[in-house]
Amino acid sequence: MRVTRVLDVLVLLLLATLLVMPRANVTVKAALPLPPQRRERVAELQAHLLGSRDDVPAALELTDLFLEGHRPDWALATVGAVLPEHPNDYRLHLRRAVAYADRFEAAPAFAAADQALALCNAPPPAGGPVCEEAPRARITLLRGTLERIKGIDMRQNPALAKDKIFEGLHPVWVPKSRQRSVQAQPQRGAGSQIPVQP
Repeated sequence: MRVTRVLDVLVLLLLATLLVMPRANVTVKAALPLPPQRRERVAELQAHLLGSRDDVPAALELTDLFLEGHRPDWALATVGAVLPEHPNDYRLHLRRAVAYADRFEAAPAFAAADQALALCNAPPPAGGPVCEEAPRARITLLRGTLERIKGIDMRQNPALAKDKIFEGLHPVWVPKSRQRSVQAQPQRGAGSQIPVQP
């Protein structure tokens, strides 16, 4: 009786090994399709946010990397962890809108973009970010686009969503952010070096 049980266990282990073992033609891909340096930056930011959950700039950078790597669920989780402490930060709502749009969820994407625009147009909270002309123009363009498709299920009817988006698209001038234009100017004096943003 014991020999039969041992054989049964061995057969089960062999079967489990065969099921779990990858086939020879399986291609392994990175979970986050980004260049190695950007993946290292993701790891650094994740480790940093474990100890400093309230760091909005780090959360925004990590969210942007997740969106660049086509991981909107991870981006939503990152923003969602910081948003309760900073509900009046338009930048967090903007990232939520983009992540929902990347998941083809038009209604929540529109709601997040609408909230971002309302916060952008409101006076900034004490110590909060100031919404300048460039982000306001981007949010307005995104909100207007999402408003046209908020009642459409983009997964079931992608052709109609595409037609509605293209109906409203037109050339738009979006001013450069002041922060980037200041950083791009060469420093005067020692060596006239251009500062590099990490």
